[in-house]
Order: sequence, then C-alpha cells, then structure tokens
Amino acid sequence: MNKKIFALGISLLALVSCEMDFYPSDSMTSAQIKDNPNSAVLTTDGIYSLFKDNLPYKGESGGRDGNYYIRHIHQLSETRGDNVTISGNSEDPFTQPYQYKDVSDTKNKTYSWWIAYKIIYAANSNIDVIEPKDALTNQLLGENYFFRAIAHFHMVTLYAMPYVCGRDNPGVVLRIGMDYSKTERATVGECYDAIVADLKEAIKYMEKGKNRGGANDASYVTANAAKALLSRVYLFMGDEHLQDCIDLCDELIKAAPATVKSVYSVETLAAYPTATWSSPETIWCLRFTYPSDHQAPSATIGAMYNVTEESTNGWGEWYWNDELIELFNRYKNDDGTTKDNRFAAYFTYPWFPDTVVKNEGKKMVCFPVKEGKGDFCVTRAGTVGPDPKNEADMATGLLPNADGNYEFYYNKTKYTAVKTEVNGFTRYFINANLTGDPTFFDGKTPAYIREDVDEVAGWRNGDYVRYYNTKWSGQDGQVTMTSPVMLRWGEVFLNRAEALARIGGKDTEALEDVNQIRRRAGLPEEAMFKMTNYKERGYESVLDVVLDERRMELCFEGQRVFDVFRNKKALDRRYVGYHPFEVINYDDPRIALLISNDEILATDGFEQNNQK
Repeated sequence: MNKKIFALGISLLALVSCEMDFYPSDSMTSAQIKDNPNSAVLTTDGIYSLFKDNLPYKGESGGRDGNYYIRHIHQLSETRGDNVTISGNSEDPFTQPYQYKDVSDTKNKTYSWWIAYKIIYAANSNIDVIEPKDALTNQLLGENYFFRAIAHFHMVTLYAMPYVCGRDNPGVVLRIGMDYSKTERATVGECYDAIVADLKEAIKYMEKGKNRGGANDASYVTANAAKALLSRVYLFMGDEHLQDCIDLCDELIKAAPATVKSVYSVETLAAYPTATWSSPETIWCLRFTYPSDHQAPSATIGAMYNVTEESTNGWGEWYWNDELIELFNRYKNDDGTTKDNRFAAYFTYPWFPDTVVKNEGKKMVCFPVKEGKGDFCVTRAGTVGPDPKNEADMATGLLPNADGNYEFYYNKTKYTAVKTEVNGFTRYFINANLTGDPTFFDGKTPAYIREDVDEVAGWRNGDYVRYYNTKWSGQDGQVTMTSPVMLRWGEVFLNRAEALARIGGKDTEALEDVNQIRRRAGLPEEAMFKMTNYKERGYESVLDVVLDERRMELCFEGQRVFDVFRNKKALDRRYVGYHPFEVINYDDPRIALLISNDEILATDGFEQNNQK
C-alpha cells in the first residue's frame, strides 16, 4: 500500500488551531496517548485541525493557500451539481470535475485523499487507546468514531458510484482498526455498513458524554451531529433504511430548539454566515477563528462565490444558475422582489464603480445560446434600438410591451420573449431554438428577465452573467470568510421529508416538513404545498417537491448532486456555463471521481475507476 498515504504514523506534525496547540494522533504512539491523560483531548482536537489546515504536502516546506481538506471536499461536491455555473477555466483545479472531464493528479484530488486517510488514521489511533471511563472519555471516543465515519463517507461518495447503482461496486479502502495490511478497495456496501456502524458507536458514546462546546457553541461534534449525519447516510442507501432515517429525524426534531421552527428573517439569514457556531440552526460547523485560521482571502470557499469593492481578494468565479434563480422567484412581492427570505439574504449583484450609468426602471433579457464554444452555452443579452443594423444606436435595457412581452434585437434579428404561464408561474420563452438542443423546452429558448445595468461595467463576465452568493461571507468582517456548516436543522427536516416521500403512504407528512421549511423562509400561505395542488404546479410526485425544496434550502452547501443521483434521477446541466450542455444519468460512470494517481501508482493491482 502507498506508505505515504496510509502508513501515516511516521509523520510528526504540530498543528496550531483555535488559538491553542493541537497534535494529531499520528504524531504520537498509542503508548504515549494512553500514558498521558490529556493526550486524547489534544489528539482529538487535532483532527478538527486536519479539516481546515494547510499542511506541507509532497515535499513542500509549508502549506499552500487554498490547499485544505474542507475546501476541496466542497468544490468536488458543489461544482458537480446544477446550482453553480462558471464562466471559464481557472487556476483552481475544480474545472475538470465541474465539467465531468476528470483527471487523477490535481491537488484537490490528491490532497483530499491524503488528508481523509490521515483523519481516519488519527481516529483509529484514538479509538485504539481511549478507555470510556467518564463523560469526557465517552465524548472523545464518540467524536473519533464520528470522524472515522465522515472521512470514509466523503471518500465513498466522491470516489465510488452511488449506492443505488449496486452494493458490490468498488468502494474505497476501509481502514477500521490498526491493521493496515489490506490494500484492496472494499465494496460500496461494505463501506456504507462500516460508516453506519461507526455512527451508531459515536451516538452510543456521545450520549454518555457531554458537548465540549457548551450550549451555544456548535463547533464540536455531538450525539446530535452523529444522528444527523446517520440520517443522511440512510438516505443514500436506497430504500432499505428509510424508516431508520425517519425515526432518527423524529427523535432529533422533538428536541430541536424552538427557534429552528420559526420564521427566519432576511436579516437573520444574512447574519448566519457571520457566526454559524453560535446559531441555533447549526448542529455542527468547522470553527474558523480570525485571523489565525483565516486562509488568504482569495483561497477560501467564499472567495469562489463573492468579491466586493472593499475586498477584491475574492475571485467571484461561481455564479447562480438561472434555473435556480427562477425557482426562488416563483413568488414575488408587488415591487418584483422575491418573497423568499433565503434568496433575498444570499443573492447579490456584483458591485459597480460609481462611474457606471444604470438604466433605472428598465430590464434586460438574458438567454442561453450555443455559439462557437464547443459543447458550452453562453449568455446573450437582448437589446432594443431604432436601427438594429447600427450597433451604436442600440440602447441597453428594455421594457415590456402591452402584452407583457419583451421585444429585443439579437444579432440584428428581432425576437420576442413571450410571457408564458407555466404551472401557475410566469416564465418567458423565445420561440426559437438558440441552444442547439431541440429537446430543451421543446425547442424554445428560456429567457430570463433581469435588472439591467450597463454591460461595460462587468455585470457580464465575457459571455456569462454574474450573480454572486453571500452564503459563505461576512465572518469577522471578512467578505470571503465563514465557519463551514457541516450539519444543520434545515437538512434534518428535509431528510425526514425525503424519507417520508420515498417510503410510500406518507406524502402528506412529507409536505408538512417541506412547508415547515418554506414558512420559516418567509413564504406566504399561498406558497405552501398540498396534496391537491402540487401537480398543478408541475410536479409529478411529492418526492420531486422535496428535491426542489432541498435544492433551494441547501443550495451551495455541496448536497445537490448527491440528492439527484441517490434518487435515480438525471442531472440536467443544460444551462449556461463552461461545461457540456448535457443530461447526466445517475449511473453514468463519470460520477465516480478518479482516485489519486499517487495511490494507483504506488500500489500494485489497485483498481482505478473506469469513467468510460
């Protein structure tokens, strides 16, 4: 086996995090841990550091900006869904996974694999020697079982095919206990069984322990965190554990803080990323403290989503997909703004210099076009003007005509974005096939009516419209910083909703959970779902309702791609972006990321994923 990755006991690392010195388990022998009463605390806390620190890697003298585990895990998850779009290639190695054109030797792949097994090794070392004698040692032992479970879970969900494609498919290497002689990949089913077993152990021990963070600090793992993660794992395992998921969520929700069932105002939601660890909504987050844990502003997760005039260190390379925006915009106030507090809290346009002249009161129509970009679709913006043959005379922005339609010129041809009622909601379509796909909206082209600003200001980045996201912004006044939320109450409600929708005969109860989430997002009663109206709104099943609500509630949290594939749905990526205009089926072999080349080359007979 690759000694550099799995025989990690030889490395001696001292990490600094959370304003105190932590030492990961692989810097101490089992005897040292056992002999030192305080060492189990230090080595367990050191695992928290492994999620967020830059470690020297592959001969480096120091860690590289942006090269940390949770950032790579987030990128490898979120970009493969259908919520974000990017406008071009990047120095960051997320472009190929985003395009489902994978390579095996990029740092996000090799570093994630390396650190995941460091976490597993460290947890194994602690589990091997911690004797559960009191509340503290029970808690520590439970935390280590949790860490071993979540690291294996990350690996098997990223580097193997979905569970629903078969338990016997190749999973990842299982590291349970201190025996590292086995080098072959376990099956997907064996991996999931081990994860479930570890989380049950984590729950058992932490229920005898005590939350080390206290009542108002969610930065330490708890029994509730293990239950929440286990409820998610059960959803991944086909239909065989749906009742187990429901039972866990019932138990959690009965004891949930009352505030997580009340309305979340725009202000509350906007403030959430600034202090996730102290919010009642958070079950577990990775606590980043400022400035000791703050990565270079351009190397954070938030840097991908946002950049402002005051803090230009972000990249702002990931934008909202138009279809996600349309989903939020189904219910609007009289002034045209969305009624959904989640959208109002996290959606933002780019900043503009004071010299920019805006066409107040006008709109812009944007639409996808296949135009000289291979398989990609770009955005075009329609304009109006007295003489479409003279580009200089064209005005930016447009107003609806008497019928509520928008007439505009594109490439000196006149088009109309026709106001259309679709399942009770207003959308706009151009009666022309501009995407090159005759099956996409039956050959029509969706048009998106947006607030207009001068294109010269950079609202559009090349051929792509930019809409920024602030869900990862604002901690300690830093535009690109937050403490990443790993588990929260909104997901628990929706885990139960999904399980209820899938188990059969529980659709009404599933909609009640969906409506709970919608009410707390500030949506009015007419936006609630009933058994009598969901089909009128274009849904074939209650499960489809749940999946759309998960898409909105958990957007940009790295969950969408897994939600789709575990339900044997196809992922429709026919939207503007630097990716192929395609639909990806749940059993597409490209779903399983290629395993680190370091591992393949160092181990005879180690099986690589086949993406053909």
